[in-house]
Amino acid sequence: MIELTLGLPAMALSIACAVAYSASDSMRKAVPRAAGALLALFYAFLLEAPILGLWLVLGGDYRLHPGYLLPGAAAAVLGLGANVLFMVALRRSPLSLMIPMLALVPVITALFSGVLIGEWPRVLQAAGIVFVAAGLFALYLPAGSGLSLRAVWNTFAREPGAKPMLGVVLLWSLNPPVDKMCLNYASVGMHGFVQLLILSSTLGVWLLLHGGPRGLRLPPGAIRPLAGVALTAGMGYGLQLAAYKMTLVALVELIKRVIGLVGALILGRAYFQEAITGPKVVGIAIMAVGLPLVLLG
Repeated sequence: MIELTLGLPAMALSIACAVAYSASDSMRKAVPRAAGALLALFYAFLLEAPILGLWLVLGGDYRLHPGYLLPGAAAAVLGLGANVLFMVALRRSPLSLMIPMLALVPVITALFSGVLIGEWPRVLQAAGIVFVAAGLFALYLPAGSGLSLRAVWNTFAREPGAKPMLGVVLLWSLNPPVDKMCLNYASVGMHGFVQLLILSSTLGVWLLLHGGPRGLRLPPGAIRPLAGVALTAGMGYGLQLAAYKMTLVALVELIKRVIGLVGALILGRAYFQEAITGPKVVGIAIMAVGLPLVLLG
């Protein structure tokens, strides 16, 4: 039964999931540009498959019911689109500017709920949405421009990774509830393993059709960061699904997003020499205050 509070096991799983995903983000950015986004994702998914396969075998739960077909297909479409756009965004723009945009995921989810099923944000959630918006405003505020909305918009529009990252936000806003639906018809291990098989086989067929065997050739220096992506993303995905089974999706997403915000700042500086500026620190701090209100308000 899902707990309404965050117990120690669920908290540990959620934190571990968040750390793994933060590491995966930085390793994705480290993959050489010579490896196209689709090629890099193909190998990342392919290398993740044994990790999720081991998870499945150790768990011993091979449950997969026919009702999985529709939500499973939806999860695969959302996952493929989001991952491709995510890789493109990280290659075009700094990690510390792209990852904070994922704070919009719970905001968009809350607004979708209002439009689609009439569940409009409550007062605290609305306040959290304002905080997240203010944090993004601060993040993209150019130095010396004052509180100019036009200057912020111009900075955002000029950032080459911003548009694909907005696509990621929209797709990942739909993903958690779809994943949770999938777990009604499949075990955690089976769902993760099946998704990786669908994604890797789809990309593999696409690459072969458009480039033949040469289309699967990796450039030098790509295998190490891709192996890192596979290990950390595979662990993160499995831990996330396990946490979903123990507590509310909102609690898992809160921990994942807040740690992701801080991780983007630290890892961006440590591995890609991205500057830690006042607007970044202030923007991320404001968003970290707003996220609990949006997710738990």
